[in-house]
Amino acid sequence: MRLKDNQKDRLAQIIQKRFKLNATKAKVVVDGFEGLLQNGDTQFIYDLNYMIFHRRNHRFTKKILNTIVETYTYLFDDTKDIEDKNKIREIFEKLFDVLFIERCKYSKQLEEKSKITQKILQHTTKRLNETLETQELMIANISHEMRTSLNAINGYLAIINDKDVLQGEDKQYLNKATHATRTLKELVSDILSVTKLNSGQLEIQKSNFWLDKMLIKCIDNIALMLQKKSKIELRTDIEFVPYRVYGDQNHIMEIIINILSNAVKYTDSGYIDLKMRTSKNSDNEVKVVFEISDTGIGMTPEQLKSIFSPYSRFKTERQGLGLGMHIAHQLAKKLNGSLSVKSKYKEGSTFTFTINIKISDDKTIDLQDRKICFYNKGHLNQTQKQRIEFLKSQGANVHVFDDEKIFINHLLTVQESGPDYVSVVSTVDGYSKFDALIYYLKTLPNFEKTIFIAENFRQHISLNYFDEIYEYFSPIDVYAVNKSQDVKKFESKVNISILAIDDTETNLDILSLFISKKYPNITLDMASGGYEGIGMFKIKHYDMVMLDLKMPGLDGFEVFKKLKELGLPLPPVYAFSADIYKSNIEKVEEYGFAGMIEKPLQPQKLYKIIERIMNEADSE
Repeated sequence: MRLKDNQKDRLAQIIQKRFKLNATKAKVVVDGFEGLLQNGDTQFIYDLNYMIFHRRNHRFTKKILNTIVETYTYLFDDTKDIEDKNKIREIFEKLFDVLFIERCKYSKQLEEKSKITQKILQHTTKRLNETLETQELMIANISHEMRTSLNAINGYLAIINDKDVLQGEDKQYLNKATHATRTLKELVSDILSVTKLNSGQLEIQKSNFWLDKMLIKCIDNIALMLQKKSKIELRTDIEFVPYRVYGDQNHIMEIIINILSNAVKYTDSGYIDLKMRTSKNSDNEVKVVFEISDTGIGMTPEQLKSIFSPYSRFKTERQGLGLGMHIAHQLAKKLNGSLSVKSKYKEGSTFTFTINIKISDDKTIDLQDRKICFYNKGHLNQTQKQRIEFLKSQGANVHVFDDEKIFINHLLTVQESGPDYVSVVSTVDGYSKFDALIYYLKTLPNFEKTIFIAENFRQHISLNYFDEIYEYFSPIDVYAVNKSQDVKKFESKVNISILAIDDTETNLDILSLFISKKYPNITLDMASGGYEGIGMFKIKHYDMVMLDLKMPGLDGFEVFKKLKELGLPLPPVYAFSADIYKSNIEKVEEYGFAGMIEKPLQPQKLYKIIERIMNEADSE
């Protein structure tokens, strides 16, 4: 069937109007359609189908459909020959079938395939979750066993070291064993941190803290490493921040300590610079930038590319798995911060850690009428001036001296009660002189409550009478400590009874040694299993219970549940565990434990908990 000239013109007009094509392009479309009518050439249908698929536009498809309907109606009405009418009907049925009916069938097939794919994905996700749960359980079990052993090794080594019975070569062996144990503990912690990050189990724990005090803790963590590198100087340039902040202090510290440790590890001489700068984003948020530079071995461009990849330990003689920087980088992202690095091979590296932290609602410290004396042999730097102005703004009565004779004369001629705090920045000879002076001043009744502080003390001499010694700077909240209250509180502490339940004998042994050493009058009863512990709890009152979570028979959760069911007064019950996954911590909170004591045992954290229990018992 051939189209008449008037039919071609009419079809061209329809196409031009609907698709806004020029006459030439419209003629090409009409010629293609005529080829389909004459000899059944399906190229026109495939070209049209491709355009619909390529455009993926419902308005365009609607125009195609309307054009086909209008063309069919026009040709069918304009054609008189029955055979030609049948031909038109046949061609348009085929056109509809290919363009729309086949497309609907294809869409249906895709929908069925999508359902099958969805089922496969659901099954795969389920298997993956099961694998992750198995992995988590496996690592938790392994870490529990490793941390239990490390707890025993650390504890026994610490006790041997405190007895100070080893000398010479034996003392050296003990120090090496302690260092090796510390390294193993760090490796276990790194592996656990990576696992928690990958499984989404990392828990963000926010609290109020002072930035300067946090950095002092970071520096203390690398103090032993620095002592072994006598040719390295740690330089600090810390901007004073006159308010507390609210954030995840522990993970921020972990990032900074990782960077500092690497700087010490890969630097043999020169310096390490620790800088901190802040800028307020708003009234309740501050941007903090930590910059750590070193003159170490630096990195090649290839090493720089993989510095934040896991297990990227370079081919050096340094120890480690290459997890530290990966963990630091992932933690920074988790805290909505950033960690970047610049480095030149054989020249050194600079790491920049940036984070936005909320400003705490509790911005001040109570220093009303506190008397503070500062002595600095040199000139006060900007940070020291800012700290002094802040102390004054909080109500402190501050006196600053730069002349040694005038300062000493001031202390010796105090008639009434002495200052609450005396802070000294001096030379080697000056520190020794002031140490002797403090020995004398402490014999006087008006200096009984005075806290003596040595700042910027990096000398290799022994000071015996300063109350606080800081290698770089003191934290601002040290001036809020009341010495007389602390002494009184310690003297008034009562003796308490503690029940420890753990199936591992070495854990109980270490716990007993630590507690008896610090608090010889505390009564510590020990049970080697859940049933034994429940029996002991029935017949005696305890002020505190320490309960291992992973025990055969009755685990810690089951024991705790049974203790609550007894109906007896329940003291604070602390979970004792090496499993520090978020899911386990949440379960501990859900059951109502007072807290968790992590393995390997950290004595200072244990002592804080015990002293809190003592204070509560004393106040009743």
